[in-house]
Order: sequence, then C-alpha cells, then structure tokens
Amino acid sequence: MHWQHTSRADRPKGTPRSVQANLLHTGLLFLFLVLAMASCAPPTTPQATSRVANAITTSVPATSSPSTLQVLPSPTSAPPATATTTPSPTALPSATPTFGPSAIPTELIVQPTPALPALDVVQRSEIFEKVWGTVAEHYLYADFSGADWQRIKQEYQPRVLQASSTPEFYAALAAMVKQLGDEHSRFLDPQAAYREQALSTGEVYVGIGVATIDDPQGRLVMTVFPGSPASEAGINRRDIIVAVDGQPVDPRGRRIEGPAGTSVRLDVRDPNGAQRTVTLQRRAVLEQYMPEVYLLDGTGVGYLLIQSFWPSETPQVVEQALQQFFANHEGELVGLIVDVRSNRGGWRSVLEGLLGNFVQGEVGAFYSQSSSYPLRVTSTGVYERMKALPVVVLVDRSTKSYAEIFAAVLQSQGRAQVVGVNTAGNTETIYPYDFDDGSRLWVAQEGFRLPDGLNLEGRGVVPDRSMPVDWLQFSERRDPHIVKGVELIRRRAAGLD
Repeated sequence: MHWQHTSRADRPKGTPRSVQANLLHTGLLFLFLVLAMASCAPPTTPQATSRVANAITTSVPATSSPSTLQVLPSPTSAPPATATTTPSPTALPSATPTFGPSAIPTELIVQPTPALPALDVVQRSEIFEKVWGTVAEHYLYADFSGADWQRIKQEYQPRVLQASSTPEFYAALAAMVKQLGDEHSRFLDPQAAYREQALSTGEVYVGIGVATIDDPQGRLVMTVFPGSPASEAGINRRDIIVAVDGQPVDPRGRRIEGPAGTSVRLDVRDPNGAQRTVTLQRRAVLEQYMPEVYLLDGTGVGYLLIQSFWPSETPQVVEQALQQFFANHEGELVGLIVDVRSNRGGWRSVLEGLLGNFVQGEVGAFYSQSSSYPLRVTSTGVYERMKALPVVVLVDRSTKSYAEIFAAVLQSQGRAQVVGVNTAGNTETIYPYDFDDGSRLWVAQEGFRLPDGLNLEGRGVVPDRSMPVDWLQFSERRDPHIVKGVELIRRRAAGLD
C-alpha cells in the first residue's frame, strides 16, 4: 500500500529538528501477515519508485555486539511445496517503538529472497481452485465488476495447469485475478509476497539507502533511510541524482546498485539547483519508513510527514512523537500540517490509530455485499491537546487508499482543511489470503462511506484548496502546498476564517 517513507530529508546537514520519530521494526522475523483489513492500494512504494537495492531482506534483533553487516548466500534449492492452501489469518506482533540513533540495529543481515517452490499438477490445481474460490466467495461486487468469473475460470484453468514452468504458473494466476479490473485485487507469487512483507517489519538490503522515482533530470530522491550511507553524506529528500560514476542515470537507477563494499560516485542536485559530488560505499541498510515531526522554521507551524500506513507501529510512534513535540514547543505552536502526499496506504489498524489523534467516535462506515459496520475511532493521549490546533492535510494524486480515507475523515469532520490535488479515488479495502506455498491473494472485499453517504471510490478527496503543481520540484521552504498550509493555519489561528 503502497509505499511508502521518512528520513532526514529537506534539512540542511547539521540543522537540529525538534523530534524525529524513529519507527522501528527490529526483532520481527517475517511472520505470515493476515491481521486485519489491509488498505486498497498495494502496500508498496509507487510503481516508478526504486529502492536502489540488489537484495530483498529481513531485519534481525539488535544485540549488544559490535556493528556487524553480513550478506547471506542465496539458497541453491527450493523448499518443498505444501499441497494445502487454506488461508490462515494470524496476528502481527507489535514492537515497542524507540527514538534516537540507538534505535538502529547493531547487526544487519541481508536474507536472500526464497526460491519459487516446485509444484506438481495436484498442487497447482489446489492453489488455482483456492484462488478462484476465494474471489468467488469474498469479492465486494456480486457481478464481479462486470467480469464473467465462471468463464474466466474455464479460460484460465488449462493455462494455469499446463504452464511450462513455475514462474509461468504464477504469472497465469496473476493474470486471471487481473481480469477483475478493479486496480485493487491482485495475486502475488511467493517471492513478491516475501518482498511485500518486508514493508511491515523493516528490511535489510545492500545499497546506499535511498528510494527514488524517475525524473526528467535523473532519479528524484523520495526517501533517505536513517543511518544509511546516503544519510551520512547529506543527501536529502527532493534531491535529484543526475549522474552515477560520471554517466547519466538510467531510468530505473540500476547503476546506483552494486555489491556490499563497493563505491559509487553520485552527482546530486538540490531543489535550488546547487550541485555536488559525493562518493558512497554500499553496505547493508535498514529500510525504515518512519514518521517525522518538526517545526517549520519561523512559522510556529508543525510539520508531520507520514509516507506510509504500512509499518504497524506507526500510530504509537506518531503519538509519542507528538507528545514530545508539544512538550518542546508549548505556547509556540499555532497549527499542524500533516503531509500524506504519495502515501499509498497500508493497514486499517494504522488508519484508526492515526485518526485517534484528531477525531473520535463514529466517522464513517465500511460495507461489503452482506453487511455494514461503523468506523469508530478511539481518541489517543494527544487528542485533547490536538483538538485546539488548526490542521491542514496535504494530498496529491498519489495519495491512495487509507491515506485518502484519513484525509477525507478529517475534512468531513471539520477537523482539517485539505490542500493539494484530487486524490486517486482508490479506497476499496482488500483482504490478504496467504497460502501454504507462500503466495498471497488480495481481494477487494469492502468499500467505505463517509457519514453523509459519500463514497470516495473513483472520486477521491477533493481539496479545499486545489493547487495542481509538481511539489517535488520545490524545496521545502518554497513548496506551494506547504506555503498555502501555513497561510491557512495562520488565518485560522488569527480568527480570520
């Protein structure tokens, strides 16, 4: 769901920040993740985003030993496949959030992506029947969004069973689910499901520690992971990598990748046009998408950046960060900007926990083919302090799923003004079904309506102040959305609105 990031971005090196909330996922080895209801959008970064890594990994618990970085060899054979494929929801354990540099694990071990299992025709048939049947039983729309699901079964069953290889088998299943055409439901092979899992727990990979998207000038930095070579070199969010080892950047940023211990020379341009050259050594990096909160210089306005609702500890980390932030700026704060631009959503529990900082009670309802139940929000420990502050939420076209619902709820409850551009309108809730071969099916099972009955699907959140600009091409200080947010908060604080 995208995506989905936090870093020390947009801060000149050496400038203090009031609070940086370090969201940790140490100590969690990958468990099957079928906890509650996941958001509609893929819990990944945008499709154009590259993490600039060459290994998919998992994190391990921090220890008292000296810092150790280890890359494990790839397995030579696949584990035996399991014939049964019954989904079995399990609870996700939660870690205790901590703050500060000590939160970075002292031992980072890169784990290899598991090989695809070898499947016989019986196992293939069982997986196929389970995938098709799960959609048939749980899909949100009785008419399957116009798709003839029975005919699709007849068409794809021989294609799936007669696939010439395991990758082709999984590709055929993914193509079958894609026939629903809802941009929500999808099927992931075991390797893709493994990579997706890492977004909830934090993963270790070999690289320089940035997530980038394509840009006409090179690769635009969306995230800098704390404690990474990029962070230490002062690379910031919104910087553009314009050259790698003296050569233009290829569209996917592949030249930035490389083995641990090797060096790469980057030409980096900041949003103000200043260019510099830095040389970094690739190493194991902990990928953490962490909230960040700090005071915008000279404004009295706080800025809370939430780039993903996927890490499960986000609500606890945000609440603790806000408590500390309020304590540090008592009597100084006039409002808060919450930035969920390019946030592709995540887990429903994260949505509910974050909403509790701003609203309470019934704020909408989820519905399926057979039932409807309210979204009731429980207030957090900062709710009373927060409710007196004017709030602005920043959104863009890449704001999706539960990030959209977050913005819409605050807007509909009169709790925040929304600034930016119309969001994606991608708000159906998808449920994960994990099968014993390691694959995962996501099924669109629920929709969401605001208290007035408004359904955001296909419509999105309409901003109170629409500003169709490419905000990533500006520095934080000149970002038109942030500038407008500060203006609106000051007017509200002065009683002018």
